[in-house]
Amino acid sequence: MNFAIESIQQAVKPHDQYQVEIKLDYELLDDHKTQYTVETYIFAPHTLGISADTYSKKNFYRDVQNYIRLKTPIMLLRDFTHSPASPLVTITKLVSKADWITDTAALNKLDTHFKLFASMFNSAIREHLAHMTGRIDEIEGNGKTHLVADNLVEEFLVETQTITDHFRGMFTTFNLPHVPEATLNGYRLTDESLSILAEEGLIELFEMVDNYSKKSNREDFRSRISERVKQESKHRQQHGYTSLLNELDENETYLYRASILKKYASSVLFLSADISQDGKQLTHLGNAAAAGIAMIFATLVAFYFQSQYGAFTLPVFAALVVGYMFKDRIKEIGRDLFSQRLRSFLHDRRIIIRTQDGVKLGYLKEKVDFISESQVPTRVLLNRNRDQLSRIDNDGREENILRHSKEIVLYPEAFKQIFGESITITGINDILRYDIRAYLNKMAEPIQERNYLDNGELKSISFHKVYHLNIVSRYKTVRPTKAKIHNRIRLVLDQTGIRRLETIEE
Repeated sequence: MNFAIESIQQAVKPHDQYQVEIKLDYELLDDHKTQYTVETYIFAPHTLGISADTYSKKNFYRDVQNYIRLKTPIMLLRDFTHSPASPLVTITKLVSKADWITDTAALNKLDTHFKLFASMFNSAIREHLAHMTGRIDEIEGNGKTHLVADNLVEEFLVETQTITDHFRGMFTTFNLPHVPEATLNGYRLTDESLSILAEEGLIELFEMVDNYSKKSNREDFRSRISERVKQESKHRQQHGYTSLLNELDENETYLYRASILKKYASSVLFLSADISQDGKQLTHLGNAAAAGIAMIFATLVAFYFQSQYGAFTLPVFAALVVGYMFKDRIKEIGRDLFSQRLRSFLHDRRIIIRTQDGVKLGYLKEKVDFISESQVPTRVLLNRNRDQLSRIDNDGREENILRHSKEIVLYPEAFKQIFGESITITGINDILRYDIRAYLNKMAEPIQERNYLDNGELKSISFHKVYHLNIVSRYKTVRPTKAKIHNRIRLVLDQTGIRRLETIEE
């Protein structure tokens, strides 16, 4: 499911049987500061037993896995071989210098641009195929889809061939005795990655050709695509790359290599996240103040009784004991009261977002808490749109409502330092994977059997027991100011995990 406003894009999908993935894209909107708030409300049925007493903050953050990365710079396939912003052009320029082999800065830049090239090539392929699908959807029904399809198929075949040929033409440059091994390995990993990406794109293109190309062109395209796929497989085999498909085995090596290469390419975009407790100094100050007030009380009690009865008397001894008892309670009560006040405006965690080499790009603050229905914004409740059946399912009680809040602040100027002025970074991806296994513990068996009558004959039928987890998100661009946007999804669960995800339209 995808959701978008001008500055925030969201994609929600099941990552696996037990994890739902929420991907948020934050755009850079202001030269000085861009600020967003995101609130996610999870409405859980009472029968699942998820509440503040059973599911602590620690449990929630244990079940959450967060990745923050730069948005992949956008580039059309046709621009890779000549645009100043192309990492392929940068690589070509770097190795054209006489001393590049001994220049540490050049070697480091090559490593960065190898990875960036593979990531941007992957993104360009996805964008090209998505553009092709979108254009076909726009005109489908008028009988002229082949006009768009054939042009875009031709462009894909020509441009991917040109890009891979250009890069492979540099093999002799890198395959020299004095080239550092790490640099040659970086070239080879990128080359293998490009080959797999091109092959995957060609296979997807093959299906589109079958569906949308003009009949007179279809056979030619099918033949050319098939030949290109063979070439890519042959190229990997000739260069000793082990990412080869084999119908006779489980292709474990291929899948492992493809996964590693994806991580290799995307590593250049991942950001460092320094996590700390929000308001830690204020918490210490509050605890110290509570301890100080308690000590003042105990000291005053001691001074008073000593002045009345003398230093070493039974009343003074009793007063010291009672004063110590109350001092301890006053300190604990003070700490609790101060902590409650702090929680109303402080977050649980503060995450400083930096590049791998330490450039600060912004920060993210988040907190999670259980709230009552009266604390939920009216628009969120309307979006939840709970019906009478939902109330009956909860025995007439409120659902247990977990709220996860985020505040994101980004500094657009800092992003310009990452790859230089030629490559534009437009924002970041905030990828959250949430493990829902804690919600499964109290579920009934997923398959249940009941008897029924069919024309006077008793028969048995199976039923599937499912539970609904409704999730409503609220987004707001604080700087520059934008209207709040709401959306709702429903996770359909059973005891074995996620069955499906449904988008609920308002």
